[in-house]
Amino acid sequence: MNSGVMNILQDAAAQFQRGRFLEALASSEAALKHAPNHPEALHLKALALGRLQRIEEALPFFDAAAARHPQRHAILANKGNALRAVERIDEAIEAYTASVAANPNFANGWAGLGGACRQTGEIDKAEDAFRRALVAEPNDAGTLNNLGLLLTDANRREEAVAAFSSALAARPDMVFALVNRGAALRSIGRIDEALADHRRAAALAPEDPETQYQLANTLRQAGLMAEAESAYQAALRAAPARVNIHRDYARLLWEMGESGRFLEPLEQAIAAEPHAYLLTLKGELAMRAGQLAVAEQAATQAIAVDARCSVGHRIIGRVRRHESNVDAATTSLEASFRLAPDDFETLHELAETLLVGGDVERALDLLRTEPPREHLQKHIALKTIAMRLSGDEEYRRLYDYDRFTRKIMIEPPAGFANLAAFNDALAAAIVPLHATRQQPLDQTLYGGTQSFGRLWDEPNPVIQALKRQLLETARTYVAGLPDDPDHPFLAQKSMALDCAGAWSVVLSSGGGHVDHIHPEGWISASYYVRIPQEVAGLNQDGGDKAGFLRLGASGVDGVKLPAERWVKPEEGAVVFFPSYIWHGVENFASQSPRITAPFDLAPAPPAR
Repeated sequence: MNSGVMNILQDAAAQFQRGRFLEALASSEAALKHAPNHPEALHLKALALGRLQRIEEALPFFDAAAARHPQRHAILANKGNALRAVERIDEAIEAYTASVAANPNFANGWAGLGGACRQTGEIDKAEDAFRRALVAEPNDAGTLNNLGLLLTDANRREEAVAAFSSALAARPDMVFALVNRGAALRSIGRIDEALADHRRAAALAPEDPETQYQLANTLRQAGLMAEAESAYQAALRAAPARVNIHRDYARLLWEMGESGRFLEPLEQAIAAEPHAYLLTLKGELAMRAGQLAVAEQAATQAIAVDARCSVGHRIIGRVRRHESNVDAATTSLEASFRLAPDDFETLHELAETLLVGGDVERALDLLRTEPPREHLQKHIALKTIAMRLSGDEEYRRLYDYDRFTRKIMIEPPAGFANLAAFNDALAAAIVPLHATRQQPLDQTLYGGTQSFGRLWDEPNPVIQALKRQLLETARTYVAGLPDDPDHPFLAQKSMALDCAGAWSVVLSSGGGHVDHIHPEGWISASYYVRIPQEVAGLNQDGGDKAGFLRLGASGVDGVKLPAERWVKPEEGAVVFFPSYIWHGVENFASQSPRITAPFDLAPAPPAR
């Protein structure tokens, strides 16, 4: 090779490594003037163009380099990286697939393929690719970390912990692996170990926002609220515009009883940089806190910053509906829907407002759209209201209480003489989890508190015994359901069940739940740990339903539909029903709290 070309290529590579991509591009083009078909010059030009996000220009040079380069597989993997960087994931998968076809032992190609398949939700293909990468390079910490993230996505959290641990065995100070293992440990209730990981990660990378954010979440679950607040503040100093950090910090302040200042950190960030997404977050949080004027002002500012801010119009629509100005609410929500016609949250808000305004037929038209899985329960719940309002008795096929609701007494777990002894131990395990002072900002209860995190992940043996008994009882419930593949509830029937959420609720005298549904579940249920004597002594058939579970009333504010069934709570009983059924709890007066352990279940994915 001409020594001049070699020198130019070395300069191009050095510039590229320093992140000076325009200079690297210029040097690679200079090399190509001397050697137009040189594979490394073609490759460096493609890489530089890719980093400059000039992907259409880069692709022909990647292809030309791959056709000439002795390491074709590496060129194709880099092509995949460039495509993935600009979110052209399907094309990236093609490039990675070609890379590993050219060299089946090329770890980087398999690792890239795994990452791209994870982005498309192809869990099995992604796992296979990561494991093939690890056959070629068994101790690659990056691949092990990415495998852990994939296993977390698949809710295989114990396996995820093992993968992150392997990454850390290969690279003990890998901050991301520490952060990720800590989050996985937290999700399975191993809080002390999670705290150790997150404290170590924060010591290694004190300025990293994700490290401080995850530390804050773990401290919060451990009940260390003051330390959690400090960690949220550190996270925001590093990333002052991060929405998820602001959201969780505001929720923490609210639940700590700091309602007067729960928006202050967010307002400080907005004053520095008034991003539309920060303003709409402020609007949404203010709405949940009942601060309508604050919510409207924030949404109006968001629209001024970004005229195409659909969420801003949606918030104003909600405000107008709370003010009983249905026409103005409809106008704002229609504007939001025009800007984001695929947004089912807006579609549902618009359908609710049309129902409040009496335009049932138009609401039904909107609800004929087929929803994605994450919006299915709300979709069915709104459709049942529209059907009831229109006089369509077919809604009873969905709200068939005799077939779909059931109250079952659990068996006392091993080691407990009876359910009373078990519930005594369970109440003692649950009460310390309620470290906050008021109800969560975005939940449906009032006059009480809710535990943070997933209750079933708590390592306390009594809570684990509850989990086992509830799963066994849930399978009894599912086994008793009829088979009907054409029914939206029964079509999902499966004896393999996953926990989609589990928590505990402590309601004081005067507390209750407004009518709501559970969008993440398939089956919803509530286990009764402590029922006040004032509630337990009521007659099931009497007129007083204080503290009872209420089913079938409208959960849409402004649409009045009566409840159709009540279930009397009993200590040791669990009540099951479809997650789309509107339900609430009648308020009550008592000398002692009402303690429950609700949960949601979904069909488990097929076992590998």
